[in-house]
Amino acid sequence: MGDDWTAPTDEFSGDVRLQHREETMGLRGAEDVYVSGEAVAGELAFLDAEYVFTDVAVDGSPSLDGGDVDTAVSGDLDDGYVDDVADDVVVTEIEDAFVQYGGAERVTVGGVEQVFHDDSAAPTKSPEQYEVTVNGWNHSRKVTDPRDGVAVVGAKNEVRVTEAAHDLTVYVVGWDNEVRVEGRNADVTVFFVGRDNTVSTGPYLSQSLAAESGFDNTVDADPLPPDAVIQTSKSEAHGDAVFGRHKLTWQEPAADKDWCPNCGSNADAVIARKQRDALFLFKLPVRTYDDGGVSYECEHCSRHAPDHVSLSEAERRDALE
Repeated sequence: MGDDWTAPTDEFSGDVRLQHREETMGLRGAEDVYVSGEAVAGELAFLDAEYVFTDVAVDGSPSLDGGDVDTAVSGDLDDGYVDDVADDVVVTEIEDAFVQYGGAERVTVGGVEQVFHDDSAAPTKSPEQYEVTVNGWNHSRKVTDPRDGVAVVGAKNEVRVTEAAHDLTVYVVGWDNEVRVEGRNADVTVFFVGRDNTVSTGPYLSQSLAAESGFDNTVDADPLPPDAVIQTSKSEAHGDAVFGRHKLTWQEPAADKDWCPNCGSNADAVIARKQRDALFLFKLPVRTYDDGGVSYECEHCSRHAPDHVSLSEAERRDALE
């Protein structure tokens, strides 16, 4: 789009938002452009961009140029947000574009350095309908146990989810966003559209990367603490052994083990199961009949592990390949 950019032009500075527009729109000269779900009823054409991160498959080259634009938006722009245009949109002279799931009827590109699109999975519903949505730049938000989804759109946003107890979709669009999810017994499904984003979870949640339309994004999980697998500590087992002969069984962390000698898995929470048959006096063993040896178990093979445990290091690598 060059000399044919002849449409009436509205000049703005800072961020600009295209919404409630009925005509074919042009957007020129923004830094980054974010296209929300169901934002463009017709064709969304990118004519000059560095990277396009899109959750809508690219369908060929643009059928539009500047001569097809009814109204243009330009000026000293920061970021552009496309929310509601009932016709086509032509975007040019930008750095990066981020297109949400269902963002346009058709996406076309010309003069784009690289397109990132992963069609391996799709959200079960539009992220626009999620319970929690954070949109923009450098926002911070804390939420408790959202019931369906968290959508983060923009850059440098931070969202912390606490007490998550329901399966959750986390949908991240843009760059350098961080989402932290803590809770128990829930599955966290992650979608990325962009770059350099991070989703991290606590140890009692399971997580998976469903699709990554971008690069350098990370899904990370806290290691499960050994206490989650321990049924009876040493002090608990010895607590009632005041006088007489007692057969005790307890577990303690095996800090020197990064894999489980019992099942062979790479594990975060390897524990040693120990037992002792001894004569006790004031809770102190004065004569040992049998020390029972040591056996091992971990979060993968112990029947006392919680239902949801974190990914192993190998599983984390596989999820991001």
